[in-house]
Order: sequence, then structure tokens, then C-alpha cells
Amino acid sequence: MMTEESCWICLSGAEVHQPLQRPCSCPRYVHRTCLGRWQLQCAGRRDEFQCRFCGATLPRLDETLTPPHLREVHVIPYIAVIYKGECFKVPIKPGTEGMAEFRARVKCLFGMSHDAEFHVSFECASPSGEILNLDGMECFNAAATCATISAAKRAVGEDAGFTWDERMTV
Repeated sequence: MMTEESCWICLSGAEVHQPLQRPCSCPRYVHRTCLGRWQLQCAGRRDEFQCRFCGATLPRLDETLTPPHLREVHVIPYIAVIYKGECFKVPIKPGTEGMAEFRARVKCLFGMSHDAEFHVSFECASPSGEILNLDGMECFNAAATCATISAAKRAVGEDAGFTWDERMTV
């Protein structure tokens, strides 16, 4: 009896536009988009970066979550920062440097001292349109990835669920 491989997340088999992959050394297969959604749901925790079964490093979230047709679209993503009822559009970059720059920009924007700590909560639209709340600065890269995908969708004329007032840029 032959058994067909299936995705360990959605349990479906391979499809023409959704082949199964093995992103790590364990024998489990996964669709790239399923892995991306999984990593997004695990933002800020170990499962975002490491396979929960074998401990191997997983592909970056932007590699698994970004739709193929948007990967070469170059954009400047923004995060809306809401503080005391005011909304500010802050340009962002992914990675450790981008997170440090975001922290510094927010502190400057609201007159906080350079050594002040603050808590953030990111409300993001996943590529599928689902609204997610990512809690804590450790989720910055996941939020930046979602912001980049949304900006790329807007750049190619796809509905990303919202529009920006360009006058809000800081």
C-alpha cells in the first residue's frame, strides 16, 4: 500500500501550486505557505525560527510567507503607531537594525528618554487577510514582514485592506 505524503500542518497533499517541501532534516513535509502561517502564529517564540521536531533553523518568515509574485516588488513598508489617540506612519526596515531604528524613532516621536522602555502590540493583516495581534517587540520582524507584504500588494494594485494618508508620514 502506497501512502501519499501530506503537510503536517494542514494535512493536505501536494498540489500543482503548493508542492510539499522538507525545510529541515526531519521527515515531515509542509507547504511553504502553511509553514509561513505557522511561523507568523508563533511570532516571537522559538517555533518561528526552529523546527519544533528536529530543532533545525527554519527559512526566514519573509521567505515562507511572501507570495512568489511579490518577492521582487521593492517597497518602503510603514507601521502605523497610535499613541494617545494620534496615528503616525513610521517607515520601517526588517531585522535587528530596523527594530532598533523603530524603537529610537518611537521614543523620539513621543519625547521618551533614550533608555525608556515601552510595550508594543502589533495589529497585522496576514497575507490571507486574517487580522493578527502580535504582542511585544520580539514580534517586530513578523509585523515588518506583514507590513512589507501589504505594501507590495498596494504597489501592484492588489487590495491590501486599507489605504494610507500620505500626510501622516513621520
